[in-house]
Amino acid sequence: MKVLVYGVGAIGSLLTHFLCKAGNDVTVVARSTYDELQNKGLVVVHHYQHKTTIDHPKVLREAPPGEKYDIVFSVMQAQQQLNILDALSKVNTRLLVLVGNNLEADRCESYIQKHAVTKRYVLFGFQNSMGHRENGTAVTGGLPVTELVISGLHSPANSKAISHVKKALKVKGYKVTEINDMYSYYLSHIAEIMPYCSMCYKVDYDLKKLSRKDIKKIVNASNECFDYLKSTGITPMPPKEDTYYKNGIKGYGMFVLYRIMSKTYLGKLCISDHCKNGIDEMNYITEKFNEYRESHPGKSMPIWDSLMKYIPNSASTK
Repeated sequence: MKVLVYGVGAIGSLLTHFLCKAGNDVTVVARSTYDELQNKGLVVVHHYQHKTTIDHPKVLREAPPGEKYDIVFSVMQAQQQLNILDALSKVNTRLLVLVGNNLEADRCESYIQKHAVTKRYVLFGFQNSMGHRENGTAVTGGLPVTELVISGLHSPANSKAISHVKKALKVKGYKVTEINDMYSYYLSHIAEIMPYCSMCYKVDYDLKKLSRKDIKKIVNASNECFDYLKSTGITPMPPKEDTYYKNGIKGYGMFVLYRIMSKTYLGKLCISDHCKNGIDEMNYITEKFNEYRESHPGKSMPIWDSLMKYIPNSASTK
């Protein structure tokens, strides 16, 4: 397949690697990293697999007008996606997949469909990998199998569109998982990541300083948020994801995992590196989630609110 990728940060680089590995004709749009990709290729360090791969997709500064692509992936932070809506609308494709947490996904989809030069399906996804870029290299970490969770925004994706995505990513080490509501997934993901991220700022990115009490507070804040979301009519996604933050075996298992993350390189890859390089995204998510709470009254979240004050420049929820 002929595939175009916008965004070659750590997550986009790993997605591009698997697209190349699957045998697709891959082009990436890169501006700040254009020269290094042209000179070195797409270098990905797979930390937990103890290997480095180098792929050579075509590299462009801008997508050529009129060039047709079977699939276009845009892998960016939500506030960055908003800045390229015109480019995404103009690219010639029938299938566009926006990858990354996005609380303004409705706005993105509406704009793209209104201004699109061709009729298209717009899907939304989230890839369960993490990492950062350094010295022209993407350092990534994750499970043995990288997963792309994908759906329409408020309903299941078109079956033909999903089939195309699965075909493009039919390769060892990668799987595509369908769900039926990506917006609920985005909100659920926020419930899970934001308490840990906020505490990361509290300890100035040194997760080893987190105490058992701090970790417990993180888990309780996530549980609080899931209860709030359910009170506004949101079903946790994946189903029963909220049970990992309640009292019991699952909740204790999450507590232990978070403790391990705070003491090992896993926490650096998953949390502290992203927090250090993603302050704008953290502020953006905080602002948009506060707006959601104002328009969707529900259960109170005192523990959550006490943690969010640690995010740099973020406003406290009123």
